[in-house]
Amino acid sequence: MCAESQILIHDPYGPPKDCAMEFRLTYEGLLPSSGNNPHANEKHDIRKKFHLQLKKLWSEHAGLQSLKHPPEFPVISPQSGMGVRFFSGLSTSRIDYLAKQFGRANHHWVPLVTKDLSLWCGLDILYLRPGIPGQVLRAGDIDGRMKTLFDALKMPWQLQDLGDYQNRPVPPDENPFFCLLEDDSLVSQASIETDRLLEFVGGDIPHQDDARIVITVRLHPLIFKWENMGFV
Repeated sequence: MCAESQILIHDPYGPPKDCAMEFRLTYEGLLPSSGNNPHANEKHDIRKKFHLQLKKLWSEHAGLQSLKHPPEFPVISPQSGMGVRFFSGLSTSRIDYLAKQFGRANHHWVPLVTKDLSLWCGLDILYLRPGIPGQVLRAGDIDGRMKTLFDALKMPWQLQDLGDYQNRPVPPDENPFFCLLEDDSLVSQASIETDRLLEFVGGDIPHQDDARIVITVRLHPLIFKWENMGFV
């Protein structure tokens, strides 16, 4: 039986021809279905895995590195012979600005895709799980598992979304905490392909929630402005 695909979110305007930024996020572990149990702890466990990858992306991607420092704008000096000077339009970097804007108690969030950036965001998800290909789709369980995944991709808006983590000290390497989305409503298009997982995730005993996931993220500015220059 072949793998099966499903369109989760479709933008009627379609994706841009050329995506300015493309990268992949991966996850290996349990992916429970969000139903009567919100699985706040499990979602934050997944969120922590994405945090490490996004933190590395911010430190290595040339466009994002430019956002780590306040942007400078050229100004022609009115004084003769002074030429062009530069001044900074912001007093803080993009990271510091986001961490301050999205501070919740002791937590400071740095989402990559935010409302002010005007980005087209597409997600192509490869989801490997135990069982026969297509079984999850026919069982109607895909929506609950994808809700868990999408919640883990976005910053939590309420402390209860952190589960038991809200009462724990924030580790130094998670301050600030990097995540993909300010809100999952910013995803323009998403598709999922499911296939069979041939290797157990947690040892020799299979679990129905075992998952290996590869997410291809594509970003492109819809309106060009200085805030999204790092994505051009």
